[in-house]
Amino acid sequence: MAFPGVNISISNGGLQQEIAVLDSVPCLAATAQQTANIHAVKQVYNLQDAEGKGYTEAAEPFIYNLLKEYYTELAGKQLLYVYGTAETETMADVLSVTNTNGIKKALDESNGDINLVAIARKPSSNYSAGLAFLDSDVSAAVTAAKTLAQEAQGKNTPIRIFVEGRVANEATANTYSPKQQTNGYAAVVLGGTTNDGSAAVSLALARAVKYPAHVKLGNGQNGALSALQIYIGTSPIEDRQDMETLHDAGFLTFHHRPGTAGYYFGRDNMCSVDDYKILVHGRVIDKSQRIAALAYLPYIENSIVLESNGNIPKVQASYYESVIDSAVRAQMSEQISDVKVSVDTQQDIVNTSTMQVKVSILPLGYLTWINVVIGLTANIE
Repeated sequence: MAFPGVNISISNGGLQQEIAVLDSVPCLAATAQQTANIHAVKQVYNLQDAEGKGYTEAAEPFIYNLLKEYYTELAGKQLLYVYGTAETETMADVLSVTNTNGIKKALDESNGDINLVAIARKPSSNYSAGLAFLDSDVSAAVTAAKTLAQEAQGKNTPIRIFVEGRVANEATANTYSPKQQTNGYAAVVLGGTTNDGSAAVSLALARAVKYPAHVKLGNGQNGALSALQIYIGTSPIEDRQDMETLHDAGFLTFHHRPGTAGYYFGRDNMCSVDDYKILVHGRVIDKSQRIAALAYLPYIENSIVLESNGNIPKVQASYYESVIDSAVRAQMSEQISDVKVSVDTQQDIVNTSTMQVKVSILPLGYLTWINVVIGLTANIE
């Protein structure tokens, strides 16, 4: 037993800003090297914490670099779930809804709290990525992501997914169009901070976490990204002539803005052309779904006194409308333009035991393009 005395331990990391929990509970799924980290779900709060939990540069160089990139962009402390995957597992494998050792394990262990996922992979040296511009795993991962996200949405625990747009053959013309994949749950991030064909999903994840659900990744008021250089394959994006073409194909990618330094995300493209073709629309609807589910939870298996014709009384319908309306407005007043909740009184509650409710969210408008006409004039009136 030690002599009596005062024991003092020195902490580190207290100067890092605590990022307020906003609208995101993120998860990073990436290739791990150490057996103890493969198929393990861990919670980390900053890079130092991650190192203490086994994600050091020496032991896990791939995950470490992603975490470093993430927390540099985040510029503070925040909860992040980390899920290590095996080198032999493709992104499609990890996203498979039937894979009990896939990202579904992390979703389950978080009790459905995770709502943003970024997935990246570092395959073995003998891996064959195919002959196309993109690794063939990318399109397969987007397909798998849709099924996974649909299941999560069905449980009222919706997610959005950033898929790494791994470049296999940069000299080959791209033929893949993310926006044609009818998957508004996923985005394919194209462009990375290292010249090895990887993509900076950690930058996209950090930007999403740093700001509320209604804020676009490329919002000019939030300044440039922390990345010093962005590559497509081995080439800086400045050397490519097709960046706008790739952006228009639906990739979530990067660009410069005249008169400013640094890189910005372009439009926050998702893999669809429907209502959820941009990330903010999906994130806002996901948040409203979680709010609505919680708001109605106390009324499950509750009873309603019906009118003699079996209809819901108007006063009762109005009450149920107000439950969601009030909850959404209280938690999302600055994130949406308006909300309307409707409960049809003519429903067969007796035979169906089901009440149908329609919630219409009017999103904010976004200035993705601004057209200005400038010319000379002979007079100003």
